[in-house]
Amino acid sequence: MSDLATELAAATTAMLARFPVDLRTPGAESGTQLWAALVDAGFTSVDVPEEAGGQGADLTDALAVLDALAGAGALTPYAEHALLAAWLAGSVGHSLDGATATVAVVDDATLDRDGERARLSGNAVGVAHLATAEVVVALADTPEGPVIAVCRCDSPDVRLENGTDLSGMSFGDIDFEGVEADFSAASPITLDDLRTRGALVYAVALAAVARTVRERTIQYAAERVQFGRPLAKFQAIQQTLAHMAAQTTLMETAARAAVESTTADPLTARTAAAAAKVVASRHASEVAAAAHQIHGAIGFTSEHALGRFTTALWGWSDRYGDDHEWADVLAERILDGGVDPWDVIVGVRDGNA
Repeated sequence: MSDLATELAAATTAMLARFPVDLRTPGAESGTQLWAALVDAGFTSVDVPEEAGGQGADLTDALAVLDALAGAGALTPYAEHALLAAWLAGSVGHSLDGATATVAVVDDATLDRDGERARLSGNAVGVAHLATAEVVVALADTPEGPVIAVCRCDSPDVRLENGTDLSGMSFGDIDFEGVEADFSAASPITLDDLRTRGALVYAVALAAVARTVRERTIQYAAERVQFGRPLAKFQAIQQTLAHMAAQTTLMETAARAAVESTTADPLTARTAAAAAKVVASRHASEVAAAAHQIHGAIGFTSEHALGRFTTALWGWSDRYGDDHEWADVLAERILDGGVDPWDVIVGVRDGNA
């Protein structure tokens, strides 16, 4: 971790101490104070180019903020706004000008141009933070190629089918019916690029959440007394805790390797992100199940903090592709690309580490 990433993580932790997170489940998205503090500090545009109103830092620095927020259970739009929407808009030099954004992939889209006006039509499925977003940055798959379009969520031609995910975070679909875009431009970012970055983002978030689940479960097992001794003294509990520790360590190691690979060539970075998402998504449910097994009934109450983290493990494991999808990506590189499996494991390309 770079010095800047360390400083950003420490500053985010300090903000979380000033604006404590309500950990009830289902919960409301972390309100205005924490998000406003992140925006005011410039943390929501860490790796956005300076010409687009950002800080011009590295993705690894922005991911350090995400790690701290996810590990604390904060339901903010940081992943969608800072790491995906602002990044997309920034790739074509567009600033979001302080508006809170979410990101959407619009398949089979059409973009009709009339002079300087552009109208977007199509559907986006599984869009997070619809309730708090002021604008949506859409990556539209049009017959002419990928296009980035920025549209206001309160436009009369934007239809939101808003619900919530397991954590209580707004989550739903968007129907664009000839929506006039505030901004549009041909995209240098492909759908695969966005999906890879999204997979990396959620692998990091899942690893951070799993770390917190492990720490809270170990603490609970040490403090909870049953039959005259702490739960942690029972052999079956010790075995469950050891297995959980192994799984969460795998998730953290894979996520860390993927973060470090963001500065490598695109193919190596995509492979590392794929591996991280496979590991994170595959172990997320098992870590959550083990935590609830040890906590017992109390872990399922809405007031207990455990639910905030386990619902994230369950709900985020298929964001931007589940373990099966990303395992296919790795298999394709080996079987169709003719790459040595060992080179994939250790991150070697063309004979170079």
